[in-house]
Amino acid sequence: MARRTLPQQLWADFIYLSAGLPLGTLWLTLLATGLSVSIGTAIVIVGFVGLGLMLLIWRFGADLERERASLVLGAPIPRAHRPLPAGGSLQRWRVRVTDPATWKDLAFLLILGPLGIATAVIYGVIWSAAIAGIAAPAVSSAAPDDSVLGGWGPLTFVCIVVGGFACIAVALAIGRGMAVMWGALAKALLAPGDRAALEARTRELEVTRAAAVDSADARLRRIERDLHDGAQHRLAYVAMELGRAREKLADDPQGADRLLAEAHEESKRAMGELRDLARGIHPSVLTDRGLDAAVSALAERCPVPVDVELRLDRRPPPAVETAAYYVIAEALTNVGKHAGARSARVRASDDDGRMVVEIADDGRGGARRAPGSGLEGLAQRVEALDGTLAVQSPEGAGTTIRAELPCAW
Repeated sequence: MARRTLPQQLWADFIYLSAGLPLGTLWLTLLATGLSVSIGTAIVIVGFVGLGLMLLIWRFGADLERERASLVLGAPIPRAHRPLPAGGSLQRWRVRVTDPATWKDLAFLLILGPLGIATAVIYGVIWSAAIAGIAAPAVSSAAPDDSVLGGWGPLTFVCIVVGGFACIAVALAIGRGMAVMWGALAKALLAPGDRAALEARTRELEVTRAAAVDSADARLRRIERDLHDGAQHRLAYVAMELGRAREKLADDPQGADRLLAEAHEESKRAMGELRDLARGIHPSVLTDRGLDAAVSALAERCPVPVDVELRLDRRPPPAVETAAYYVIAEALTNVGKHAGARSARVRASDDDGRMVVEIADDGRGGARRAPGSGLEGLAQRVEALDGTLAVQSPEGAGTTIRAELPCAW
C-alpha cells in the first residue's frame, strides 16, 4: 500500500477516531446484552446456541476491526485465527473455542467500548472548542448585548479565533497520538502471535513451494515438447539428408550437393529454434548485460511501441532479476498477441528493499489469473520468491501488471 502524506494520515486518523464512539457503543451494547442473555439461559440448549452465535459475531467484528486498522497502520492486520479442520462441526467448534485469538478478539471489542467512547469524547471536545472559537465572530452579531458574546471587543474575538486555530493543531496532534495508541493496541490483541504467525508462514511456504514445483514441472514439459516437436525433427531430417547425400556423393555429385544444401538450411532453422528455446529458458543477454539490456531487447521485438524506464540503483540478485525478466517478457508477449494495444510501458524501480516491476498497456483489458494460464505461472514464480503479483485489467481499459519482489542487496 502506498504511503500516505501527513494530511492524508491526519484525515485517516480523524475518520478512525470519529468512528470510535458509534462502534464502541455498538459492540459494548451488543456483546454485553448477548453474552448476558446467553450465559443466563445456558441451563437450556438455547443458551449454548446463543453463545455460539455471539462467538461468531465477535470474531466477525474483530475481522472488521483488522480491516479498519489500516486507517492508522497503513495496512490491514492479518487474521490470527487458526484454520478450521476438515472434520465434523464439533471439531471445528473445538478449534474456535480453544483458539487464543478468539478470546483476544473479544477482549479488544470489549475494550473498544469504553475506551472508544472516551477517546471520541476527548477528541470531540477539542474539535468543538476549535470550531466554537473560529465561529465566535460570525455568531456574535446575532447574540444579545447582555450575553457573553455581546460584550466582547474585536481584540477579544481575534484572540478567540487564534485560540480556535491553535485548538485545531492540538486536536490533530492528540488525534495522531491516540491513533498510534489504538494501532498499537490493535496489533497487540488482533495480530497473529509468534506461533500463529509461524504456522501461517509455514502454510504459505508449503503452498508457494508446491506451486513453484508445479510451475517448474510445466516448464520442463513445455521444453521437452518444444524439443520433440521442433528441433529434434529438424535434426533428424538433417541426419537423413546427410545420409542420402553421402550415398550419392560418388555417383551423383550434383544431387548430393543439393541434399547438402537442404540439410544446411534445415540445420540453420534448427539452430534458430534452439536459440529461441534457450532464450526462453534463460537469455544470455540477461546474464551478460543485465535486466536493462534484456528488457530493451524484449521491447524491440514487441510489435507495439514500448516505453521502458528502469531506475535501479544496483543489479538485483540473479533469482529476482530472472523473475522480473519473465514477468516483463510474458506481459509484453500478451500485449503483442492478445491485448490489441497501441502502446505499452515498462517500469522497474527500487522501493524500500523491494523491486517493483509494472507493465501497463492501453489494450482491451480483461486479463485474468486462471489455473494453467501464463499469468498464474508468473504469479507462482513471483510468490516462490516471497513476492506478490497483482493484475488490474478492467474490460476496455487496458491491463496493468505489478510485481513486487523482495530484494536484499
